[in-house]
Amino acid sequence: MDALIAAYREGLALAAVAVIAGPDGTRIVTLANDSELGPGVFIVARWWCRRAAEAEYVADSAARSLCRLRDKAADASRIACESVARAAHRLGVALQTDADIIVEAKRAIARLDAEIVRQKQAGSLKSVNQSYRQYRLEASGRGERVLPYAKWMDRYKEKLIREIAANMRRL
Repeated sequence: MDALIAAYREGLALAAVAVIAGPDGTRIVTLANDSELGPGVFIVARWWCRRAAEAEYVADSAARSLCRLRDKAADASRIACESVARAAHRLGVALQTDADIIVEAKRAIARLDAEIVRQKQAGSLKSVNQSYRQYRLEASGRGERVLPYAKWMDRYKEKLIREIAANMRRL
């Protein structure tokens, strides 16, 4: 499920505004993915924006606000989170939490699963099965290890959910 949710986020091309904490203290940054975090750095809170430019605007504005307010309060993480919310409101940028994105993704995944079940019952997955058969023949012809059908189908569903999300982005 995590891979499908990540594929959904990728398809939407979401950009994250995050409050992070680590050896250098609390900061507000934009993130494309969690692998950008250094050692000993963790995410305190994260929100998603539909556009990378909006995430940059919110992060920059919130970071400037955090610099002004940091000396006045002891809880930098709380102040940073509040700064992000105020900056997004001031700039008119809609933020979504991880929970919001997960709910959306699960809804899309459930619809995809239902459609696959419907097509399986109707016998309409012949082209999908032919694609797997073709993949299996090509991979074994190259001497590569062949993924089991279930694993291949999981990757196929990730590709589909990424495409569904990309199409939703264009709406």
